[in-house]
Amino acid sequence: MIMRDTALRQLLRQAGPWLMAAILIGAVPAIGEESLYRWLDDRGNPVYSDRPPPAGIDYEVISSRSSLKRVVPAEEGAVPPEVTPRVGNEFQPVSSRPESQSFKSSEICARARENLEMLQSYPRLQIRNDQGDMELIDEEQRIRLMEEAEAQISRHCE
Repeated sequence: MIMRDTALRQLLRQAGPWLMAAILIGAVPAIGEESLYRWLDDRGNPVYSDRPPPAGIDYEVISSRSSLKRVVPAEEGAVPPEVTPRVGNEFQPVSSRPESQSFKSSEICARARENLEMLQSYPRLQIRNDQGDMELIDEEQRIRLMEEAEAQISRHCE
């Protein structure tokens, strides 16, 4: 009896990892049982999603459990093109110009005005180049920088 018990333990010790691997491998398909939807967007690029496309678009249902697919014609689309708000799915209105953008624009405006004032007041200015070193700007650079500052002012100032 003791011999059998020892042999059983040894068998379980050796087969245990293999048994666990078989259980885990068997569980993987159960985890990924979902279907994928594939269709072409307006530009002809393939789109893959876990949700079907809006009605009116031809798509394919691809099963993750097998290599089979089902082609669905556009007339049979599963999702309407527009979804109306419902409880738990409220739509928030989107402003045409976010507040952060207007704040950033006023910040850019102030900086551009400062730059233009410096360029007009001081003919000999130094700026940092791409390597991080300070260098004097010549008249051509000063005129170009003034034009850029004026363009920024016209774009970002009210």
